[in-house]
Amino acid sequence: MKKLTGNVIALFIIGLIIYDIVVFILHGQEATVSHLIITDWSRNYPVFTFAVGFIMGHFFWRLRPKRSID
Repeated sequence: MKKLTGNVIALFIIGLIIYDIVVFILHGQEATVSHLIITDWSRNYPVFTFAVGFIMGHFFWRLRPKRSID
């Protein structure tokens, strides 16, 4: 299940990158995901920026290693 989760996340990120490239080519920078997040969401919704930072801290905070039972 762990491998499947990793594959789903990787496919999502690759799909988002491909989408962003296609949108940039067809509609310009203003239609890209990064432009939307940086200029619209982060400025209009400051709680969005806080939430993203909070989630990233949750993802990348060091987890305690599992103790083996011997």
